[in-house]
Amino acid sequence: MASSHIKYHAEPRISANELARFMVSGDTGRMGIIKRAKEKRGAVALRYSDVRAAIAASMCDPIKGKQILAAAFGSFEQKASDASLSAWSREDASKSLDVMESFGKMVNLLKGFDFVPSPPKQPMLAIGGVGVSVNCDVLIHCPVKGVECIGAALFRLTKPDEDETDKAKSKRDQMGRFVATLVLMQVGANHCGQSAALIRSLLVGRRADRGNSQGAEEHQGDDRQHGERLSVHRRHVG
Repeated sequence: MASSHIKYHAEPRISANELARFMVSGDTGRMGIIKRAKEKRGAVALRYSDVRAAIAASMCDPIKGKQILAAAFGSFEQKASDASLSAWSREDASKSLDVMESFGKMVNLLKGFDFVPSPPKQPMLAIGGVGVSVNCDVLIHCPVKGVECIGAALFRLTKPDEDETDKAKSKRDQMGRFVATLVLMQVGANHCGQSAALIRSLLVGRRADRGNSQGAEEHQGDDRQHGERLSVHRRHVG
């Protein structure tokens, strides 16, 4: 029998997004998620990794934030039209431009918060004997009713199909809520010590066509926006 080159994790683990996907998937989908979670995979390029870093850096630097975003936007514009790059890299740059425009629609919603870089290595949550990686993009400091609080933000960058069904939309919204809960648990377990907590969720949506962008609004359960979403889950503790 030919030997398998697939390597497996010694301990069960899964990412926050994959766990959220597991929670809204059927039996067949869940089996595939479990299989992928077991396997050790080599380094791969991740979609949105550059724009995620640029947005986090701009949020944490109120003085140079605009310059950071402008430099990143120019870089993505150049990459999106650079024929020497791979099709994947050009597409990633183009999608990153969409994300940045979406982020620009929600900047006013972030006023009043002090964003600081999150630790480069964040402990996993232990849920049912499984390690769950919840890598918050930034930490948040904010006074709530006179009490200094700490929280975290995790960016979820998704782009639905133009003909997305109500069922698919509901599934994505459910995933967002599951991820928000994991952020809540991560901050409580590893960032806020003995403090209590409350959580808010902000969401910005925009259509795939950048010419028909939609503004940001506070997400209060029934999101009726259709388009690319940038969801920031913020947990305030105090």
